[in-house]
Amino acid sequence: MAMVSIAEVKRLREIINATHIVVFAISDDGTQHVATHGRSTEQATEAAKAGNKLKASLGWPDDLCHEQPLVRQCKNCVYFKVDWGMHCVNGWTGDGSNGWCLYEPRRVEKKQDSKCAKFEPTS
Repeated sequence: MAMVSIAEVKRLREIINATHIVVFAISDDGTQHVATHGRSTEQATEAAKAGNKLKASLGWPDDLCHEQPLVRQCKNCVYFKVDWGMHCVNGWTGDGSNGWCLYEPRRVEKKQDSKCAKFEPTS
C-alpha cells in the first residue's frame, strides 16, 4: 500500500500554483488517504484543519482527525544531514543536534531546530 507523501502533495500544490491543497485518495484495496500542504506555515495549518474536517466527515477515528502540519525545521528537511561527529575511544564526538544543510552549493552548519525558507519535507 503506497501512501501519498507530503513531498508529492507539495509538488502538486506548486504545479497548480495553489496556496493550500488537500488531497483525498482511495487505494485499490479501499484504503483512504488524506494529505495536505500549504505554502506558508499558516496556510499549512489551515490545510491541515481542512484535512482533519474531511477525515472526520468520512468517519475516520477521532485520534486521526487532529493532525498538525509537519514542523518546518531542519530535522524534517530532506536537505538536512545529521552530523554525529566521528567515532573515537569514548564514542561519538557529536550528539546529533547539529548537522549540515546540503541545499546550497557548499554545506552550511545548522541546528536540527533551525528553520529554512527552502524546506523540503522528508516524507
